Amino acid sequence: MKRRVAPVCCALVFLLAAVLLSGATSSPPQVEAREVKSFSSYEELANYIHKNMALARQMGELFVVTGRARAVPGLVTGAPGATKGVEESQAARNETPAGDFSGTNVQVAGVDEADVVKSDGRYLYVLSGNKVTIVKAYPVGEAKKVSTIQCEGQPLEAFINRNKLIIFGRQASYDGIFVRVYNVENREKPVLQKNITCRGNYVTSRMIEDYVYVILNMPVFSDLNPAPEKVELPAVTIDDRVQVTPPAKVYYFPHPDHAYRYTTILIINTQDRESKVTSKTFLTGVSQNIYASPRHIYLSGPKTPDYMVYTSKLLDEMVTLVPPGIGKKLKDIKHSNKDAGQKLQEMDLLLDDYLDELSEHEARVMETKLLELRQKWQQELARERDKTIIHKLAVDKDRVDYHCSGEVPGHVLNQFSMDEYRGMFRIATTTTNNAIFSGQTVTKNNIYVLDENLHIIGRLQGLAPTESIYAARFMGDRAYLVTFRRVDPLFVVDLKDPRQPGLLGELKIPGYSTYLHPYDENHLIGIGKEVREPATLNETRAGTAIFPPPIPPEEGLKIALFDVSNPAKPKETARYVISGSEAGSPALYDHKAVLFSRSRNLLVIPVSFSPRFWIMNLPEIRAPVDHAWYGVYVFTLSPEEGIKLKGKIAHSDNAPAVGEITPVKRALYIEDVLYSVSEHLIKMNDLNSLKEINRLRIDK
Repeated sequence: MKRRVAPVCCALVFLLAAVLLSGATSSPPQVEAREVKSFSSYEELANYIHKNMALARQMGELFVVTGRARAVPGLVTGAPGATKGVEESQAARNETPAGDFSGTNVQVAGVDEADVVKSDGRYLYVLSGNKVTIVKAYPVGEAKKVSTIQCEGQPLEAFINRNKLIIFGRQASYDGIFVRVYNVENREKPVLQKNITCRGNYVTSRMIEDYVYVILNMPVFSDLNPAPEKVELPAVTIDDRVQVTPPAKVYYFPHPDHAYRYTTILIINTQDRESKVTSKTFLTGVSQNIYASPRHIYLSGPKTPDYMVYTSKLLDEMVTLVPPGIGKKLKDIKHSNKDAGQKLQEMDLLLDDYLDELSEHEARVMETKLLELRQKWQQELARERDKTIIHKLAVDKDRVDYHCSGEVPGHVLNQFSMDEYRGMFRIATTTTNNAIFSGQTVTKNNIYVLDENLHIIGRLQGLAPTESIYAARFMGDRAYLVTFRRVDPLFVVDLKDPRQPGLLGELKIPGYSTYLHPYDENHLIGIGKEVREPATLNETRAGTAIFPPPIPPEEGLKIALFDVSNPAKPKETARYVISGSEAGSPALYDHKAVLFSRSRNLLVIPVSFSPRFWIMNLPEIRAPVDHAWYGVYVFTLSPEEGIKLKGKIAHSDNAPAVGEITPVKRALYIEDVLYSVSEHLIKMNDLNSLKEINRLRIDK
């Protein structure tokens, strides 16, 4: 008997290991949404991190072996916002900027986003290699380089705010980032005013009026420390002065995690040189997606279950399966002062002796109950893992205050899966479940509406089984989703009544969009990929929910115009396909690469044709260099005229060397001149005729 029941006993004790660890973990009590806590001492901080990481790590390993895998959407992409002229940006004194120029393509009006190329209507600020080049771009006949800022490391993004240039970059000497603020009143001689460095990673940033909010992930352990497992406190160096955040100002949430980071928000007043850089630090997992409105920043990331709650619940249910005397002994062992190894050994012996005393029939009955309990426990953890945690922060100039947190089932694709509207927060997610009998992974898509305290008040669930969200856009009282498996369903969702979201209509077409760009309230632009049309578009999802068909091959880039004036019957009224499986564009994954102007009916995207086998070393299969093409496609676009190719501007022509053939990363306009920017070159073309007016090498 003992040999027969041993596997059941081992499985049970494996689960009890988590119970013991959770019992030994100094997990904080549950708190209300507004009650974010901080640590009273360094010892409390270090103990909390070590024990919770150990618990989460062990539970994660157990879950990977026995639980359900979590699906991740196939693309992590951006989506564009409405492009507007940046009226608040001004050039240097005594120089007049252009009256009409394009700014960075952002998600929310009034919330600027850093980019690799910025414009103030007279100058361009271009990041390339290890430098930032300031170019006088307007008027076009006077275009020239005026200065270069060399960076010890790699500049990543920048802002321009009047006469202040803010650069974010990666340090060259160690794993860290820098933030530098320059006074560029004299563009020929930028003056460094603030220099901020720290260990960690740059996540993203936003600028609201004169204030920049920089979001960083900083490690809790340091490879530079002789004791690598020693918990480090977050530190920032500002103008050679090190500022260490004390434990009392490290805020945390009551959930264990296997990959802790300090998420630090730096607040920089760009216009007041004397103002201090303030910060707010939270102990979190890795912040994955950020949404910002003029008044709030939302941090979102995958949820780690509260293992203490679920394992304690598991223990309570296990106690009900055994006689009271055995149950009391289990509780006594759990609450004893012995270490986890001793507790496990004692529980193992106790349960083994108990099972050995049972008859064969009783042992089989107990085995069935234990397996049912184990399956229930795994399913509950799976549901928790398939959730997104959202933290809401209020921002007001140099203040950042924690407001509340909430959670929704599923995972978000990117920042455009989130939106704030009339005090409510809307979010689109993809959830993952297993089919009951086949065990196949099945994805579904959902929209949730949360109130100002991040409580769910409305939901629309179960859209497009087997598919994942590839693009999302919230516009007023509607939301638009693109999902994909074989065809591109565009869903129109009614959010007029936030408590009862409803599906208004859907459109099935071949291919997919990776983001949606509003043209006006009745029209959307979709940019994505064309795929071969499947055998039938009328295939019901009921037949594909468990065994989905393979994804058809891609056949080029696609720009589509959708008419949603009748939301019950959305229509694709125009499309343009850039043929070729080798056609690519940064616009597919970076919304800032899209230039759109409704007043000009203008759409410009960088396009590249890269040889598929360029990286191969075998000469007989390597594609020749002249097969590569890099440049921009310029379109006219309107509901009346559809989508028409106005022309192409190539950057791969007359390249001095193979290494200098680089893709175009941004396009922008100043008055009637279109500027296209690659790593080495800025081309200036007449916006009406597309005739080249000027060009400028920025690497010489």
